[in-house]
Amino acid sequence: MQVLTAYIGRDNEEALQLLQDGALVAEYAVTRAVFKFGTYCLDTAVDTDIFYFDDNHQILYLKLGLINDIVAGIHRDGQLTLFDSSTTIGYAWDSFIVSVQNWPVCGA
Repeated sequence: MQVLTAYIGRDNEEALQLLQDGALVAEYAVTRAVFKFGTYCLDTAVDTDIFYFDDNHQILYLKLGLINDIVAGIHRDGQLTLFDSSTTIGYAWDSFIVSVQNWPVCGA
């Protein structure tokens, strides 16, 4: 299971290539993605500043450390669901562990 790391309040980005049978999914085939872990749920249709596709909808970007009120800890229940033009209920795509960590910074 892949581990995604989030640093609270930091702009770090995770990039997930959307692979099917070892190759990138067809361009624009994926129309929406939902990622749930712990009590958090992100949707590419809503959370476009922290959860979004590349221009071809083949790579998904996550800036989990920017989720409001995110709390440090390990979440072993990350689930990614993808949607295309033929389904309204989505496809179970992949599971993740999400490690949320504090990253303190000295005053400037």
